[in-house]
Amino acid sequence: MAGVTLEQAAWRFEIMDVIHRYCHAVDRRRWSLMDSVFHEDATYKFFSLGGTWREFVAQAQGLIDPIGPTHHQVSNITVRFDGDIAWTETYLRAYHQVPADYPPWNIFALPGGGVILIGGRYIDRFERRDGEWRIAHRHGLLDWRQDHALADGGLSITPPEWRGRYGDADPSRPVMEGWL
Repeated sequence: MAGVTLEQAAWRFEIMDVIHRYCHAVDRRRWSLMDSVFHEDATYKFFSLGGTWREFVAQAQGLIDPIGPTHHQVSNITVRFDGDIAWTETYLRAYHQVPADYPPWNIFALPGGGVILIGGRYIDRFERRDGEWRIAHRHGLLDWRQDHALADGGLSITPPEWRGRYGDADPSRPVMEGWL
């Protein structure tokens, strides 16, 4: 396999920014950021969710907005370039705090509430259009899941101003300003 060019190294950082922006959009409930993550005609498949990326985001909002804090971390981002297409595999670990009254008929159901930890991967096809890398298709895979009884780890006694928040109330707004 040939080495990576300087241009491809720069593209890799652009792609990683898109992947990280996706995580931020979900965790901070800044769903409008998804416009800078996906191409308009992009598709998405994860669990039983799928279709266009806009359909996926609407489904994800319905699942994520009613639960407590979420935290998505990504690692092991592998990128293979083929001209203006890049194939990526991204490992993820996600934390979901599920309330006791969460509807029992969906993928984050956990009787009595609790914490769901998942490990999985995003297999993405990025495309560079008009000089900008975005996701053209995402296929999410679940590799493992752990369900735990609810324990807030001391968050209930932590002052509210020390905690992360959703939307514009979160202190990260200056970081994301250009994409919001």
